[in-house]
Formats: sequence, C-alpha cells, structure tokens
Amino acid sequence: MRYLSYIFAAFFRPLNSCRHALKPAALFPLRSGGYALVASALVGGSASGQIQKKVLIDPLPLGGDGTTYLSFGGEIRERFEYYSEPFFGLRGVAADDYLLHRLLLNADLHAGDHFRFFLQLGNFLEAGKVAGRAPTDVDEFDIQQGFADFILPFDTRRKLVLRAGRQEITLGAGRLVSVRDGANIRRSFDGARLLFTAGDASLDLLAVRTVNLKVGAINDDPNRHEALWGLYGVLPVLPGGYVDLYYLGLQRDDAAFQQGIADELRHSFGARFWGKPGAWDYNYEALIQTGSFGGANILAWTVATDTGYTSASLPFHPRVGFKADIATGDCNPNDGRLTTFNALFPKQPYFSEASLIAPANLIDLHPMLSLQLSHELSFTTDYNVFWKQRVEDAIYAPPGRPLVRAGETNSRYIGSQINTGLQWQFHANASWTLYYSHFFAGSAVTKAGGREVDFVGSWITVQF
Repeated sequence: MRYLSYIFAAFFRPLNSCRHALKPAALFPLRSGGYALVASALVGGSASGQIQKKVLIDPLPLGGDGTTYLSFGGEIRERFEYYSEPFFGLRGVAADDYLLHRLLLNADLHAGDHFRFFLQLGNFLEAGKVAGRAPTDVDEFDIQQGFADFILPFDTRRKLVLRAGRQEITLGAGRLVSVRDGANIRRSFDGARLLFTAGDASLDLLAVRTVNLKVGAINDDPNRHEALWGLYGVLPVLPGGYVDLYYLGLQRDDAAFQQGIADELRHSFGARFWGKPGAWDYNYEALIQTGSFGGANILAWTVATDTGYTSASLPFHPRVGFKADIATGDCNPNDGRLTTFNALFPKQPYFSEASLIAPANLIDLHPMLSLQLSHELSFTTDYNVFWKQRVEDAIYAPPGRPLVRAGETNSRYIGSQINTGLQWQFHANASWTLYYSHFFAGSAVTKAGGREVDFVGSWITVQF
C-alpha cells in the first residue's frame, strides 16, 4: 500500500448571531439530507451529543412584519479517498487516491406565508483519480437546486405545498430515494411535488426526472431516459412510531442486469415501520416490485430491518444495533421473468462509505456499535457479511450495474467487511471525519479474479 497523507486546516470565525426576530414562513421543510436550512437544525451524533447549529449569516429582512426575508448559506466539503483495489481489482486499475471538492452556495427567499424560492449553486471538482472519473465527480458550475414553493396554510398544523423545479428528495430512510451525499455531486431531480402535512402525518406526490450531469457551466438538464413518480405517506399510528405507505414508479431506458440490457418499467409497493420507543429504535421496511424489462415480467422484493438499543446510563451512551437485509436476485435469465430487485435511487453510502456493493441479489447481516466519546467526538464500528441471494445472478455495484456476472463463479459468498469511523464536531457548523474499511473478499469475488480492498476516507465539512 502506498503511503498516504492528508492534512486539513480550517480556520473558522463565526459571524454575529441573528439580530432580527423573523417569523418563519409556513413551508414544507427542505429535506437536503446533509443539513437543514433552519437555525434550529441539529448536527452531531446521538441525542446526548447533539450540538446546536448556529446561524452565521444574518437574514436580510425585506418587510416590516418579519415574514418576508432573504437568507444565505452554503457548505464546503473537502474529501480524500483511497482504494487499494478499486472495484476489487476487476477493472485493471491499481491503487487509487484522490481529492473531491464540493462547494454549495444558496439563497432562500421567503415572501410571506405563501411563497418561497430557493436557489443553490454548486461547484464540484476532482484531482488525482486514476480509475477514471465517475459522472458524479466533476461539474464546474451548475444549479444543484432551484425551486419555487407555493404554500397554502390551512391552520398552524396543516398546509399544502406545491414545489416545482430542481430539488433534492429523500423519502423515508433513503433506501429507495435519497440525495447520494457520499458522492461528490448530490442527487437532484427536475419536476414537481405536492406535499401535504397535518401534524406528524404527511403525503408526498411526486413526478420528476433525474438530472443529466454534464461537465461545464449551467448545462445540466432533465434526463429524458429516466423518470420517477409516485406517492409517499407517513402516518403516526403506532405507539411511539410511524407507518409509511408508498407507491413508486420508475421508467429507465437501457437498464442493465445479468439478464441483459433493455428498457425497464418498474412499480414498487412498500411499507415502512419505524420509531423510537424508549431506549429502543427500529426501522423495518418491505416492498414488492412488478413491471416489465424488455419482454420479461418483473417480480422482485426486499425486506430490510434495523434494530438498536441505546443505553443512556452507561459511559459513552453506546448504541448496539443489528441490521439484516435480503434483496432478491434472478434465477433464470431465459424464463421470461426478471426477479432482481432494483433499489431505484438509494442513499450513498448504503452499506459503507467504500460503496462497493449495491443492494441487489443480496443477503446481508450487519451488527454495529456507536459510542458518543464526548460532546464533540463520536465513534462507530460495524461488520457486514454478504451473500448472493441467487447464485445464478450477478454481484451488483453502485449505482446498480453488474460487477461480477454469474458464470464467472458458482459461489454464493461475496465476503465480509469491517468499518470504523470517527467524527469530530469541532464547531457547531463544522466537522471532520476519518473512516477506514476493509473488505475480505469471498469466493464469489476471488474466483472471478477479485481481491481484498482497503478503503480510507477523510473529509471536512463546513456549513454556513
């Protein structure tokens, strides 16, 4: 392994806190995933280690009643990544280390209780990559988000919002639709949403397309080959918990699976049960998929569980958790059916920051431990074990394309992975993370010529 060093220096002087008593306009909160554009946003680890985010740039009042104002903010992230064997060494690329730069600048205009316009510009750069740039690495200057909200408040608990334009979307736990924060360029969608909230209950109707990323300036456009639509509802019907019910439709041209490449039309019907009763927390999700892939019919499913217990009385407030996932694979490419699960637009990282495996044709067992070492310092470690759900199907890599095809190996065991992470929240608006992962390649990888992988990641994030 090559000797690597990465040094961060950040000098940070907070500005004066907000001096204007502004009345926040009624709106559906911005689900950016990385941070929220409100002064009450919390950043950090467990509840005992949360740190209050500060407003660093005073909003500019535009009216006397405090409901019309313009606020500014942004984020800088500098990230280093190292892979000893990119793609398990299966694509002929040697060890690779590189830097990723992300700068986001945003303006947020609130005009009374009925209108909002949000604009976020992004600058994304990469330096030193040998394995070849991913589409999510570089975009010199473009619109990351730009949308208008038309808001109809019924009372203090109920409101209806029409959101139109380019926007980031996270639904539920992010297993199917999320912002892809681990990548350099976060995922955005072009289209419209109708959002209704009533207390803790909500309903989200959406019809959007992914953004076609292009290197250059202000040239990203809607992807005509990929569309997402559906509805997602959240109901507070469990004691200390919620039930999410949803339907999501996907249209994707030239989708790739072990079975081949064809146009895909997929319908996902699912439910999620989640909550935090006392010291316990749970997050369970199940869904079934139908549709068509070329001339084949689709029938796939997945079940994902996440259960944890946090002890507030023990030192470091440990959370012990266990995840278990199964996502179907395909057993016969010639039977007129495709049974490989498609995670649509999932969060990244999904299993680890190394992002080596996608949740398709997979069985995963995943114990984990989190510690809040101090008010500012948190530590996590976890261990994954992966198997193919069907030996006749491929191993899939993000964003969901075959990496090791069936026929290259007749083994089911993909391997195991140990991950450790340390996060230092050295300022209310700034953090530094150090992450290490080792993937012990199993026979389903090594028999195809793959090797074990070391991953090191380190990044600093400043929000303002």
